[in-house]
Amino acid sequence: MVISFCGHSDFQENSNLKTILIDKLTDFAQNNNELLCYCGGYGNFDHFAAECVNIAKIKCKNIKNIFVSPYLDEKYIRNIANYKIFDAIIYPELEHIPPKYAIIHRNKWMVDNSDIIIVYVNHGWGGAAKTLAYARYKRKQIISL
Repeated sequence: MVISFCGHSDFQENSNLKTILIDKLTDFAQNNNELLCYCGGYGNFDHFAAECVNIAKIKCKNIKNIFVSPYLDEKYIRNIANYKIFDAIIYPELEHIPPKYAIIHRNKWMVDNSDIIIVYVNHGWGGAAKTLAYARYKRKQIISL
């Protein structure tokens, strides 16, 4: 099973949401052989989701925390890898996409390659709202925090 995350970069963390997300991740992991969690690595919600995945990994060893990079830039990927919270880094083939649009296309790739999208979207503008709209269009299972 593959889960991706979608949320606003100005997300404000709270312990209640952290507990809810960790519990959801451990439930999915206990009911599946492997749980791949695709994280974006940008903004507050992406960091929050990656941190929750790492906490859930302590309870369930079958969870993998995977950073999906919008850029092939070695320096950028090395900076993300230095967080040492990710088990792997994936780069969808986006070389033909101008850098300005790479994150949008990476987000679509994440939706297309996921079974479930866990979201924290509380307004209708910006990249998170567009990604949520795309997930709805693709008829993905969406869990809203």
